[in-house]
Amino acid sequence: MKKLNILLSVLLSAFLFTSVQAGSIGVGIAGNIGTISAEGTETEAASGSETENSVRTATAGNNFAYGSAFIEYNFGDSEIFTLGVDYVPGTADVNNKNLSRTDTAASQTEGNDQSGTYTANAEISDHTTYYAELKLTEGFYVKAGFAQVDIVTKDTTTTSGTTGNYPNKTLDAWTYGLGIKGDLGDGNLFYKLEGTYVDYDTFKATSTTSNTVTANLDGYNGKLAIGMKF
Repeated sequence: MKKLNILLSVLLSAFLFTSVQAGSIGVGIAGNIGTISAEGTETEAASGSETENSVRTATAGNNFAYGSAFIEYNFGDSEIFTLGVDYVPGTADVNNKNLSRTDTAASQTEGNDQSGTYTANAEISDHTTYYAELKLTEGFYVKAGFAQVDIVTKDTTTTSGTTGNYPNKTLDAWTYGLGIKGDLGDGNLFYKLEGTYVDYDTFKATSTTSNTVTANLDGYNGKLAIGMKF
């Protein structure tokens, strides 16, 4: 709901601008291809006969295609500067397959030792980017923005004991890119072709059994957008 309120505020502000100065509003949809990679460390709290924490490291990645919708305001007759919002309604897994491990209890007399199979993954959802574009020359622009995305954990267990699950998180990110923008025909249609890099904040979480995980996420995206100016 907070993201929706922010989005509606930006849209309303853009429409109000049109009554006070020259410029145009652009709305459109885009097809995207993206890749995301993650490097993480999980620290499992010592239990039972253990005296030290157990540390595991892993890497993950996935490639995917997705759609998005955007609205933007182009300032001035020359439209050198643009502010906009881009929203991705779908979800995508951080890893192209679930990570899995099978543990065996070191001693059945140790009440805290667990045995079973653990699988884990995470998905990104509700990816919202607030961006600014600066035209360098006719058609070419640089882009920078601030993004927020929900990280939804997908932990499953088949175990004789109890294991902890990690909470969902909202991550911030910074995005940078280059693009080409031009008109389509003699009407109000336009296209955008761009590539961006997304640097997400570090994901940190503690499970219900005091295990901790830390992960760094990065992404690259290519976009082809079609829009209309008003």
